[in-house]
Amino acid sequence: MVEPFEILLQVFLGFGVGVIGALLGIGGGFIVVPFLLLYHGFSPGWAAGTSLLVVLINALSGFIAFFRQKRVDIKMATAFTIGSVPGSIIGSVSTAFLSSAIFRILFAGALGAAAAYLISRPEVGVGGEGVVKGGRTRKLVDSAGREYSYVLNLPLVSLFAVLSGFIAGFFGVGGGIVNVPVMVIFLGVPAHIATATSHLVLVVTSATGIATHASLGHVELLTGMLIGAGALFGAQAGAKISQKLRGRTIEILLALFLIVIALSLIIQSLTS
Repeated sequence: MVEPFEILLQVFLGFGVGVIGALLGIGGGFIVVPFLLLYHGFSPGWAAGTSLLVVLINALSGFIAFFRQKRVDIKMATAFTIGSVPGSIIGSVSTAFLSSAIFRILFAGALGAAAAYLISRPEVGVGGEGVVKGGRTRKLVDSAGREYSYVLNLPLVSLFAVLSGFIAGFFGVGGGIVNVPVMVIFLGVPAHIATATSHLVLVVTSATGIATHASLGHVELLTGMLIGAGALFGAQAGAKISQKLRGRTIEILLALFLIVIALSLIIQSLTS
């Protein structure tokens, strides 16, 4: 029997994960996995599989909220998803065979570089100022009447989507930690659109990862559902908060989160 304190702790954690996930376009796996590893003593495979259940619930709730706000680019999300699905399968299976220490260091370096760029660059307003200039211009108008424009480069999207999917399956996260920086930095997608669109990609990649981990027996249903219940409501709250924030504010918050994750990955690789 699960103690009442444990239930409250897990639901509260899930609510926080949902709020942060909606604001930054992430599934929250990088928060849930360490909690399961350190507090509950889960094995890496069980932590990754159970985390993906939380990511799925969180992403689905956030996607519904952002879809109502008309901030989800379906075409871009589809392009990300096509590459993410095979990458997620490979990443999930790889947890049983690969040591992650070196990969964590390399990934931490990439996240640190992305954070430094986001902090140092000037505010770019409604988008269209990505590193990559090629591609077709996209325009979206949200439910509040704000218009956003940016570049959609499908080959680049598909290339990064494979890496995103691999990371999603390997670490038990949704891939948003890669998707959102790629959209913002390389494609010039406004932060409001990138974080919203990321949720649709997270729904598909996390569902794929769960299927793989479930076949390996790596999903603890009760814990995942309790944390996911909190995330369900947290994502709705985060989506409402996101509407009131400037795009630049979301970018800075994302950069700070990337730095925290990068430091966490380095510490894990040195102490494991």
